[in-house]
Amino acid sequence: MNRINLNKLHRYSGLIVSLFLVLQTISGLLLDFGLFRNGRQMGKEGAQGAWDLLLVKIHYGAGLFGDAYHLLLGLGIIWLATSGWLLFLRIRRARRKAG
Repeated sequence: MNRINLNKLHRYSGLIVSLFLVLQTISGLLLDFGLFRNGRQMGKEGAQGAWDLLLVKIHYGAGLFGDAYHLLLGLGIIWLATSGWLLFLRIRRARRKAG
């Protein structure tokens, strides 16, 4: 895979993965701060509102679709880390050759 294709693939996959990563982060933060704000602690049953249930469904996923979503998100993050490292090594090698 030449440099231009790897750059484009890394860039566009980063844009796609970042949207879902931001969704996971925001839902996790809202769940975490929501637990403190409502006075509930992990492991204790409390009255959950519709908002909490929606955030749990978004963050943890539901069934097979949620499992596939988390698997693809994890693979996307691994791909971005690997392709980013390859791009870094290529740039570093080119700079050393140049001078």
